[in-house]
Amino acid sequence: MNSESLSDIKVQVENPEYESGNLQSILSEIQYALQQLLEQKQVHRIDLRAMPWSPGEKQKLEDYLGQGEVAIELNTLGKSTFYETQFSGVWFVSHYNQDGEVIAKLIEITYLPEMIFSQHEDIKNSLERLQIQP
Repeated sequence: MNSESLSDIKVQVENPEYESGNLQSILSEIQYALQQLLEQKQVHRIDLRAMPWSPGEKQKLEDYLGQGEVAIELNTLGKSTFYETQFSGVWFVSHYNQDGEVIAKLIEITYLPEMIFSQHEDIKNSLERLQIQP
């Protein structure tokens, strides 16, 4: 019978620099989407939560794209944050539920994320409220 315990077994943890390849493919997709935005005013979204990421790969993407000058926060049914990267037209968008859990994390290639625009019905409601005399 062997008297070795689990703590006697030597284990070496290796962390190879595995990359899924998502980083380069997303950067290529962003480049193509920017071209489409310029030529055809076509908006494009990339769902970052739908992709398998290797350790640190998503952070490399965020570091590479950086943060630009515009950051916006909306508070509706949950918080939503929008910030333009250092590349104009490329936005990081995150949506949270009421408990603060991330429910969507996207890259949007657009002039301005659609949720930022005032909605037609909201403007109509504002006009009606302004017409009421105090």
